[in-house]
Amino acid sequence: MRALLSLILSVFALLALNACSMLQMIDPDFKIPMPHLPKLHMPSRNTFAKVIPGLAEKDKVGADDPDVPFNSRGTLGFGHTLRIEVYEGARNPDRIYRGITMVDKEGVLALGEAGSARVGGLLLPKAAEAIATVFRLAGRNTRPITIHLISVENTSVISIDGDVREAEFIPVFKDMSVQQAVTVTGGRKPGSTLRGVYIAREGQRHFFTSLEAANEKWSPQAGDIITLSPDI
Repeated sequence: MRALLSLILSVFALLALNACSMLQMIDPDFKIPMPHLPKLHMPSRNTFAKVIPGLAEKDKVGADDPDVPFNSRGTLGFGHTLRIEVYEGARNPDRIYRGITMVDKEGVLALGEAGSARVGGLLLPKAAEAIATVFRLAGRNTRPITIHLISVENTSVISIDGDVREAEFIPVFKDMSVQQAVTVTGGRKPGSTLRGVYIAREGQRHFFTSLEAANEKWSPQAGDIITLSPDI
């Protein structure tokens, strides 16, 4: 039965081919119609960045921006490129700066209209303080300034400060928890009995009564600032 069906299909295909050949002999301009194939559009790199976790634009300011080794516990120097967001205010913070900027040969970091900060030779916590000072002086007001360092040389980082052995930035790793981030830095100061935790994102601070509570409700991401409360 299968053999008979295959024979019938072959005959029909041969007849169709002969019919097209005869039409081409009668009219040389006759073209055998081809099925229409839709045009393929490959998504751009930016489209991939939106759908694939972890893929984003590089921390580059231009073709002359070199690739420089980066250690989150090391000092900044020429060629280090930072992705920064700056927020002003506490209750309803306003983003006043967002940019990617590189440390120049003089150790200076350009910060748009706010000015520039000398960060060469500084650890990231001190560099963040220097950047905050620039924006405070530029605004000349008393509203709180929050500096979110999102990444350095394409390495996403978060900040841990407050009642800790030593304030520092650490790289973000997969499935990181608040407790793990704090543990990497060595935890609270020796003898501390405090428990409160603040976490800032997009300039907005969120309070948790303990690290355990923060673990249950918060997933760290690049740019977060985890502050172990120094008084609660």
